[in-house]
Amino acid sequence: MTERMGVLSSDGRCLQPSPLAARAMLRPAARRLAAVGVGFAGGWAVLYGALMPFGLGLTLGLAEDCFAPCAAGAALGLLLHGLGALSLRSLCQLCALGAAVAARWLLPQRFVPAALAGCGTLTGMALCFALGSSGGADLLLYSAADALLAVSIGFGLRKFAPERPGMGTLLVGAAVAAALGSVRWGWFSPGVLACAAAELALCCRAQRFAALSGSAVLGAALCAADPALAPAAAGLGCATAAAAVLAPGRRVETLAAYAGGCVSGVLCVQPPGNAFGMLFSACGGMAVVCLLPGGWLAPAADISQSGENAPAPARSAAASTRLEAVAQSLSSLAETVNAVYEGLPRRREGFRWVIDNVHDTLCFNCGRRETCWKQEYTATMAGMEALRPLLEQNGSVETAQLPGQLSRCIHPAALCAAAGRSFALYRSRKEARIHSEAMRTALTEQYSAVAEALGVLSEQLGRPGDPEPYKSSRVAEFFTGLGAPPQECAVTLDDLGRTHAAVTLPRTRFTPQELAALAGEVGHICRRTLEVPQVLSCKGMTTLLFSERPALRAVFGAASAAARGEVSGDAVQQFCSPTAAQMILCDGMGTGRPAAVDGNLAAELTARLLKAGFTAELAARLVNVALALKSEDESGATLDLISVDLYTGTARLFKAGAAPGFLVHGGRVRAVGEATLPMGVLGGVNGQSRVVHLTAGDYAVLVSDGLLVDGAGWVAKQVELSAAAGDAPEKLAETLVETARIRAQKTGRPDDITAAVLRLEKSG
Repeated sequence: MTERMGVLSSDGRCLQPSPLAARAMLRPAARRLAAVGVGFAGGWAVLYGALMPFGLGLTLGLAEDCFAPCAAGAALGLLLHGLGALSLRSLCQLCALGAAVAARWLLPQRFVPAALAGCGTLTGMALCFALGSSGGADLLLYSAADALLAVSIGFGLRKFAPERPGMGTLLVGAAVAAALGSVRWGWFSPGVLACAAAELALCCRAQRFAALSGSAVLGAALCAADPALAPAAAGLGCATAAAAVLAPGRRVETLAAYAGGCVSGVLCVQPPGNAFGMLFSACGGMAVVCLLPGGWLAPAADISQSGENAPAPARSAAASTRLEAVAQSLSSLAETVNAVYEGLPRRREGFRWVIDNVHDTLCFNCGRRETCWKQEYTATMAGMEALRPLLEQNGSVETAQLPGQLSRCIHPAALCAAAGRSFALYRSRKEARIHSEAMRTALTEQYSAVAEALGVLSEQLGRPGDPEPYKSSRVAEFFTGLGAPPQECAVTLDDLGRTHAAVTLPRTRFTPQELAALAGEVGHICRRTLEVPQVLSCKGMTTLLFSERPALRAVFGAASAAARGEVSGDAVQQFCSPTAAQMILCDGMGTGRPAAVDGNLAAELTARLLKAGFTAELAARLVNVALALKSEDESGATLDLISVDLYTGTARLFKAGAAPGFLVHGGRVRAVGEATLPMGVLGGVNGQSRVVHLTAGDYAVLVSDGLLVDGAGWVAKQVELSAAAGDAPEKLAETLVETARIRAQKTGRPDDITAAVLRLEKSG
């Protein structure tokens, strides 16, 4: 049963469209609106009655899409905090915000220039005002302290994004707590209420470490904003400790523990009369938590212990171990079969076996046996050996064809019949032995190739990459919000720092537009540009594999001309896997339909094996076995393969019996490849591998031997000219094939002609 993203009625009609587009539009707006609010809190917050570092610090540290709204909110907070009165401190802060925003616009992703611009402007203006006023020393001192604190806050936010639980979130929370802590309406303190609600919510969700660290930082921010709130901070700290230790994750018990700890903490440091206002505000925070939906406070383990993320490396390690064990078992099985075969006694069955069988079946009961096989043994053996060419040529012997040494036989007709039967039996046994040996070779070759493939896969699973727990949880929350909670979700970084995400869902169908929207949303969460995901469906589950967009992209082109008729023995496969561009050219032996069967079989099977994760060498070994066992007739095909890593430009070439290929790098062309045997001829593959490096603008050209009818010189020149002109791969392939066809007609040596072209371009 499949689902579609969106709300469906009982009869399958779509009642409303997929929310992907709406979320894609609303999320950036929500982020910027939140940045305005955080910036306003940072501009409003004043520490110890003199320091104002949060506005500039948040502007320096927030992400590229949020720093400008944050600066606008901070400017508004600075202006409203002084009720419209523009002091020298506020003027310096506003100018510093403007300088930091300008620096971040001009030099994105650069922290040092923005920090120098903002903090330099702040201290420089304070110095200018200090030289012309009596209280300038205090202004310069406070501005320098603001600059130092702002740099620290901005640096912390750059290293620890506020979206990720940790220091970044605590810094933003401290700014909000400091802003709210400076506001008092009689007994009511909104800062105490907000801190109590946040800490209690974390305790209800069983996030004890986050709650304890939050209570410490938020309490410090409250005290810095208003020293009179120190008893409230102490009470909230005691309440959080009680709830986190005694009853984490149980809502009612957590509320009771938090309330008891809060009352005890406040009364220990403040008289009952003065503690009433603090407790009133804390009770307001607890009431807010009580009104929240139950789903928002569902217990959740810490990110580091998340069941969705933490077991992934363990599962990968277990799967890697099991695959390695299977690989070793298959390899041992192949070695055992070969060892047993080598240890068996060899049956040296030559033509002597035919002679012995004739003696045992005919001559053993004959009255002249003693005379023929003892007294005239030499003559009898010479006569029997003389039968060998006749039997090998005709398969039987006539009475008139018996040699003179056997003319004395008293049963000539029976002798001819016995010789024919014995030779037929000998030939069938020989063919069976050859066939069984071929089957054994094929079996052990398959076992060995699959064992090596499983070993490679085991090594890959053993290196799953560095997990990104926070991003994994964010991606899982995103899919849950779409109404498709994932069974598994993992975001990892590989050895080269590339981001990969795997999301397993119940069986779901996606349109191309939805897949593109998912790539954009997941990429926004992971802060990477991702390719459209690869969709794998199996056993009621759908897995989406996201990969970071590579630096290069491949453009393919191919052209072909049959030697006779419309059927060509050449076959081409061109496709892109998530990380590499693959191009395959197989040339079946001969021309016409038989060659087409071999060529297409080799190309199609190689492509499937490469998509499944097999290397070129292993794929060639399995294809070689398939061709050898395809039929009794001799089958063979060349294999010409190039695989280009689209992230690094590393190209791996593999040739088995294929014609030389051509590479264009830096505008210069060179031929690659040497003469080898095709697949399907021998028990093993006699192939060649080579590794080269390509960049954007380079070409790779694979050709069949029919295109080289007049040698490789003109092909190299044509490829170099076309590459210099920037011809499209399709045009270059057609030019090569058409020119080769004309040349072949002049020489009178027709053959199948094929050219496959790949060009690398920068990924846009």
